[in-house]
Amino acid sequence: MEPGSPQAGDTGTETLLEAVTRDRRNLPALLAQAETLFAAGQHAAAVTLLETATHLAPDEFLAFRILSGFLAVLGRIEEAEHLAARAVELAPDAPEARLHLASLMFTRARYLPAIPHLLFHVGHPQATPTGWYLLSIAMSAIGQPQRALETIRRAIELQGTSTEYRLHLASLLTARAHYGDALTELGIAATIAPHDARIARSASGNHEALGDLAAAYQEANRAHDLALDDAEIAAHHRQLARVMGFIGPSADLAANTALTASLAGWANSRQRRSTPRPRPGLYRRLAERGRIIHAIVLRDMRTRHSQSQLGYLWAVFEPISHLLTLGIMFALINRAPPPVGDSLFEFYCSGLLPYLMFSHIASDVMGARAAGSALLLLPKIRTTDVIFAKTFLNLATEILVGSIVFTAFGAAGYRLVPAHPFPCAAAVLLLALLAMGIGTINMIIQNFFHAWDNFFAAIIRMLYFASGIYYSPIAMPDAVRTVLEWNPVLQGVELFRAGFFPEYNPVWLNLPYLCLWAVSSLVLGLGLEQVLRRRLKQQT
Repeated sequence: MEPGSPQAGDTGTETLLEAVTRDRRNLPALLAQAETLFAAGQHAAAVTLLETATHLAPDEFLAFRILSGFLAVLGRIEEAEHLAARAVELAPDAPEARLHLASLMFTRARYLPAIPHLLFHVGHPQATPTGWYLLSIAMSAIGQPQRALETIRRAIELQGTSTEYRLHLASLLTARAHYGDALTELGIAATIAPHDARIARSASGNHEALGDLAAAYQEANRAHDLALDDAEIAAHHRQLARVMGFIGPSADLAANTALTASLAGWANSRQRRSTPRPRPGLYRRLAERGRIIHAIVLRDMRTRHSQSQLGYLWAVFEPISHLLTLGIMFALINRAPPPVGDSLFEFYCSGLLPYLMFSHIASDVMGARAAGSALLLLPKIRTTDVIFAKTFLNLATEILVGSIVFTAFGAAGYRLVPAHPFPCAAAVLLLALLAMGIGTINMIIQNFFHAWDNFFAAIIRMLYFASGIYYSPIAMPDAVRTVLEWNPVLQGVELFRAGFFPEYNPVWLNLPYLCLWAVSSLVLGLGLEQVLRRRLKQQT
């Protein structure tokens, strides 16, 4: 029992308990007594009193809610969450109770189950900015960045003076490589809280991502001055000093006012060449681009799946598992003979492989600028280098996957190699070029319409069922087949199958049409990237 807590025979408490026993309408006085005890530091007595109250009035919402709050303050989060859930059961229309329960779930990183309570809270007339803020955090945690942006902006509309909300919005924008927008929000936050080191540290990171090292170092200096004991800020400050070539401890650098004032001139001078060099020949330029693309490919292989213990092998295993799961499932469900060949599994895989290659390349190229934002800060690396690297890496990965799958076919007694390799190779090449062109066009559109990736994802899912993967267009009515023939991805899949199966010769296959799509999309995408290169850099 804590010092100063009421003894078991405390007359006032006993009287309140007897009063509640006689008449439930006396319960508010007991709850007020518990809050008084808790405020006076007599935590155990207050909790015991409220636990008694919940037994005397098991359907009283307020007793459970107050007790949950007391236990949360004492660090007994799991018990507090259980009681908060009981309070919500008793008063499901109480927006504050929903918010309290969600906040307790957040302390245990249970974001997904917290979302329904937060959605109820923000939909209520008594919704608070805190509810919108927590909902944004939850949406970000479950991989919904666009919803997270929408909800935090709503919180800022309701309470625009919150530094936390601005910092959270800036972090979401930074994660999507919208560094300029993030700096705008951080500038507003700095006017609200000019002595908050977190704002200066975040601004420094965004300036660094944009390649403005002078501004990044100035913000890092300010963050370091505001939070001298922060190890992460100090490490970031030292790292920038090393990148910029300064010598000496960071304290000396921060004190050197003249050096800080000349940073902008230093940044410009580092980018200028003292003497002009002759323009290298075509062969040397192509060789240089090849070395850069090769380096980006190696970097992607090492870092793209670094969170998985399998590393790059996961990029190979993932499509194979996709093929095996869907192929086996459809082969077991569908007992009808395959439209072409001797095995439904073989027929499905011959459609899935080229489609997956197209979708992976198109999606990766679409995110080339966002994924390669750090690389693009290097002066010699262009967006087209990242585009070609992602296309080549995905193409090589899908060819490796196809080789493994068809080798397994051969071991199982099925066809090991295509009957006509040239049409299969042509289908793979044309689909890769088509995906590269469409991905580049989408990359440009996404820079101006940030939600475009959601629309393109829907298109990719639609193409999954419109590209002849699990059926042959010959089984479709003439009107449906006529529409499907306009799909260039279906044309690529059918060209691959025409090369794989010797007896398959679809009359609707139109090779010039597929070539026109591949070349036109590639020329349009790369042309737009060249014309809008400067504007795209400003957008990010």
